[in-house]
Amino acid sequence: MENINIVKGDITFPPRKVWFKTFGCQMNYHDTERMLALLTGLNFTKTELREEADLVLFNTCAIRGLANEKFYSQLGEIKHLKAKNPALAVGAAGCVSQIEGNELLKKYKHLDFAFGTDVIDQISEIVYRFYAGESKFFINAWDKSSNYSIETKITHNDPRAFVNIIKGCNNFCTYCIVPFTRGREISRKIKEIVEDVKKLVNEQGIREITLLGQNVNSFGKENDESIAQLIHQLDKIDELKLIRYTSSHPYNVSDELIKTHGSSKKLALHLHLPVQSGSDSVLTRMKRRHTRQHYLDILKKLREANPEIVLSSDIIVGFPNETEEEYQDTLRLLDEAKFDFIYAYKYSSRPGTKAADIEDSLPEEVKKKRLVDLQKYQLDVQTVIRQGLIGKIVSGLVEEARTKDGVKKWVVRTSCFRIVHFEPENPEVDYKFHWVDLELLSATQLSFQGKMVKDHGKW
Repeated sequence: MENINIVKGDITFPPRKVWFKTFGCQMNYHDTERMLALLTGLNFTKTELREEADLVLFNTCAIRGLANEKFYSQLGEIKHLKAKNPALAVGAAGCVSQIEGNELLKKYKHLDFAFGTDVIDQISEIVYRFYAGESKFFINAWDKSSNYSIETKITHNDPRAFVNIIKGCNNFCTYCIVPFTRGREISRKIKEIVEDVKKLVNEQGIREITLLGQNVNSFGKENDESIAQLIHQLDKIDELKLIRYTSSHPYNVSDELIKTHGSSKKLALHLHLPVQSGSDSVLTRMKRRHTRQHYLDILKKLREANPEIVLSSDIIVGFPNETEEEYQDTLRLLDEAKFDFIYAYKYSSRPGTKAADIEDSLPEEVKKKRLVDLQKYQLDVQTVIRQGLIGKIVSGLVEEARTKDGVKKWVVRTSCFRIVHFEPENPEVDYKFHWVDLELLSATQLSFQGKMVKDHGKW
């Protein structure tokens, strides 16, 4: 099969290999898998070794400065690979490409084409154009239709899948470039999503799905639908075991959705709900549209609806002119919110956002110290939480095996998104993708050691 050529139009496509490098959020990883699935129609298979690739594709992220820097660095390195192999095709996709595509093509002579976030499904046409003789071209047209309709495509042998249900964002937080890279919100219809998931479950053995969107709990507003209604319908799919969703905005957490966290039998016992700051004045400058108390009230309602729910969040420190008191407000929020874990970032200015125009007097070294101190503070908070869980029975999916110092342990991700390691009684048994019950024996700041008490078998 590997030696069979594919003919498209007047071009013959022999078997070729594509190497992807993906930066950023789950949406980008979902887009990468979608592109790989579509490129199989042009005889491409994935390789993990960029040295053997015929096509190199970067899927970029414009949200964090560090992701940008890594992309530019690795794109620069590829010129040496192309010098050795002039036939190598090099492309850039995603958020950086959406807003900087023409500049990238001018600056990096070895970059052949670039395309934006809303033309992912045109990847086969884009690659076809390159092999037809075009080069140095850029596509970033927006999808102008009012009907967002796609079919989920996966290529992995994993019982989990990302399912995109909404794209874009209407919030325009002052630090965030997403509305400029992903456009305005537009949702799929519930009926289509349910049929999509049924197909994944019945034909590809998917047992866990993560519903994706830049503002996922804003889903369905233009169609008089809601994510709570969607979850209710997905609950009815027999072989579907677990439902997650991300990313969420506190402003769009409805009472209906909170109630669903208590009533759904398949919704995961975890919600990631970014707060960004514990200071009302900073939240106002960020244009987050929620207050500290509003956020804490949501957490209280969620815990009342489902006492087992585990909550995590995103925090930005060093927002322009953040005062010491504003920073201390965020530390106090960590004490009150009792997050299981957080993702914390030092503010990075993104060109084109309103926050980028603020004259900032806060020294960089202060921002760095605040980030380090906040991370240490949160680790102390979650250490207390985790020590209190010793002896509890939890359930989760075995992801992989790891061997350290000659000892083999399996890694489990629980429904509440915690990581538990356990040493099997029989090292020869393959537990990958088994659903297991574990007793928590000990805890660190980031994970647990456990003992398997029941193996429910492979999903």
